[in-house]
Amino acid sequence: MPNVTFREADGRSLPFEDEAFDAIVFDSTLTHVPGPERALAEAFRVLRPLGWLAAFDGDYTTTTVALGDHDPLQACVDAMVANSLHNPWLGRRLPSLVRSSGFDIERFSSQGFVETTEAEYMLTIVERGADILRASGQIGEDTSAALKAEARRRVEVGVFFGYIAYVSLIARKLS
Repeated sequence: MPNVTFREADGRSLPFEDEAFDAIVFDSTLTHVPGPERALAEAFRVLRPLGWLAAFDGDYTTTTVALGDHDPLQACVDAMVANSLHNPWLGRRLPSLVRSSGFDIERFSSQGFVETTEAEYMLTIVERGADILRASGQIGEDTSAALKAEARRRVEVGVFFGYIAYVSLIARKLS
């Protein structure tokens, strides 16, 4: 597309001039940022008046692969969430954070992400969590391998279930 460029930078300290952009997109990033308020303030600073902010992120406290009480695979998910995200609750605070940064919210909605027969993303969550549990000494290599194998087995036999709620927000800089 002509006139479209992409640049990467630390969202809390952008190396761009004021009012340099027409749109800012945070796609599954704000939950990973310490001090997301600073990233939103920077987005406001570098957006032109009437510029657009789009944010999409998980409500990672809803992340589950459990098929029932005390499902051992859920321990993997919980370890990944606890060790890979700065703020798993951020999606619930996103509207107030965006408003307090000076934006006018046009739309806020939720989506559910579910995987059953093809669990590409959710299997990575289980595997990362099993690796975290192993690296921390909470489980051994054999248990880590067994948990990963159980997740893949569930996919193969058609009983896997993985879910995360996501939120999306569209806002504008009016001034």
